Amino acid sequence: MHYSASLTVVAATPALTPVTTNLVLPAGILRHIDINFPKGCARMTYITIYDGASLLYPKTASASYCEDGYTVKIDTFQIFDASKTLTVKGWAPLTSYQHVVTVTAEVDTVEETAMKQTGYY
Repeated sequence: MHYSASLTVVAATPALTPVTTNLVLPAGILRHIDINFPKGCARMTYITIYDGASLLYPKTASASYCEDGYTVKIDTFQIFDASKTLTVKGWAPLTSYQHVVTVTAEVDTVEETAMKQTGYY
């Protein structure tokens, strides 16, 4: 199943006080994440994804994603034995306009995995 969240990154949002939104995922296997940057971001809108206090994506501590009219595609294999809330953080300190970045996650839920194993999928 696909789950998504949109984050409105207000113009001139500083990195020290990013805007956030939550992406609530069910128990299962996180297979894929897309981060869709609309045209006009000019690589000046930055996004990170956290699992609690831990940086989940990108993996490098001081890194972030920034693009313009491009979707960042992340293949992954994270197993969650209970529902999980990921936090998407965004900032854009040098911008004059707000941008809406959409994050989509593909999760094989426990039910979907069971149905695949029994041949129903």
